[in-house]
Amino acid sequence: MLRSSDRLALAHGACVIVEIGDHAAALAALPSAEQHRAAALGPVRGREFVAGRTALHLALATDAAILSDDRGAPVLPPGWVGSIAHKASPAGVRAAALVAPAGGGHLGVDLELAAAPRHDIARRILTEPEQAALPDRGRAVTLRFAIKEAIYKALDPYVRRYVGFTEVELALAGDTVAVATALPFAIEATWREHAGHWLATARAVPR
Repeated sequence: MLRSSDRLALAHGACVIVEIGDHAAALAALPSAEQHRAAALGPVRGREFVAGRTALHLALATDAAILSDDRGAPVLPPGWVGSIAHKASPAGVRAAALVAPAGGGHLGVDLELAAAPRHDIARRILTEPEQAALPDRGRAVTLRFAIKEAIYKALDPYVRRYVGFTEVELALAGDTVAVATALPFAIEATWREHAGHWLATARAVPR
């Protein structure tokens, strides 16, 4: 069922990363409510859903069904906050689940290939100061995209709206990320390279 599975202790919580090798077996291992949801999503999104829920169940050590809210985010058991991300891979679908006890703000996670984007997206996702600070317009752009995606997932439970890419501004110095925003939240972000992917996490807390 699992081609690979990694468990990481990160600054923002426990993270489980899985790569699904046998989709049918992974689907059959999920609770029936999740199986029905996956079937309703179609083949591509269904595979992503299965991978994400598999990672969540491992991270939370629970067999209880984890459904979605009206914005598509997973509804975790009481006492937990978390986030999921997924990325297609040549072998199937890779997914990451980040979870932590509730009470320390909301979390976000993103997983992107640590490679140059297929199109030049720098102007669309980065402010002018961010563009000026880029060491390159390849992997560095994808890394910043991943960090911003994680931040937006952490913000969404509070703002419940689309957050534009330039509503937050990043300054990277090594593995340290400074996040500036006019939004009324204190935001932390981290990143690392893991198995050829950028793994970014974020936590948002109201100021």
